[in-house]
Amino acid sequence: MQTVDVVRRGVLGPTEIESLRGWTEEVEAWPAGSHRFGHYAEHTPQGPRLCRTENVSACHAGFASLVDGVLRECAADAIGEYVIAFKDKVNYKQPGGAGFSPHQDKVAYPGARRVMSILVAIDDCNVDSGCLWIAGGVDEVLPVDDRGVVRAGIAATLNWRAAELARGDAVCIDGLAPHYSDANRTNAPRRVLVASYAPAVEGYDRAGYYERRSARMRDETERDGRFRISTLADFDGTEVISGTDAGAPDTACSHG
Repeated sequence: MQTVDVVRRGVLGPTEIESLRGWTEEVEAWPAGSHRFGHYAEHTPQGPRLCRTENVSACHAGFASLVDGVLRECAADAIGEYVIAFKDKVNYKQPGGAGFSPHQDKVAYPGARRVMSILVAIDDCNVDSGCLWIAGGVDEVLPVDDRGVVRAGIAATLNWRAAELARGDAVCIDGLAPHYSDANRTNAPRRVLVASYAPAVEGYDRAGYYERRSARMRDETERDGRFRISTLADFDGTEVISGTDAGAPDTACSHG
């Protein structure tokens, strides 16, 4: 399987990989609903399983060191100028965990003009475990359906390629690059850390993004009744609603 040319091999070394895996296990142990930015679970054949932790670096210094360190350097190299991180998350995709429909990140980030996301593999990512698929050659926002994902007829015409990664590899995702992932059909997790960056000169910062994110998710859910783990309804799974995810006051985290 040919991989896309935006893959960066060995972004993290062995020591960094082991640290990241340990930090991920720490965050996975946080109780559901204890992280005010979103600590989401989904229904799987094995029962409720964690699917995403949003803005993880806000409450974990280890993740923050990667987001503001080597991953930011990778994003700056890819975008060609100094960048700041405005968002990060861990996607877990446990065995049986769902994937995400084709979408473009720029649509999901209100007000952003240029975006570069760096996805780094915590576990090996392959076609069977639900790795990322990316379509190149797109330089505009594509038409979307009522979920905010690329219309099926258009997605079917794109040239998709799998980005299979070993632990510590990364893939650079431009804000206009359509991408999706399938469900995890293996017996092992496929966990990734994703950090999103914008050029510093644009002033698109973390506080502003998360304020807009909260308002947009609330408004969209009120409009169509779909619970969301992101500003788009691109998640193909069924979320388990609990704690802050169900709308409890988001004033503080309680995971300690």
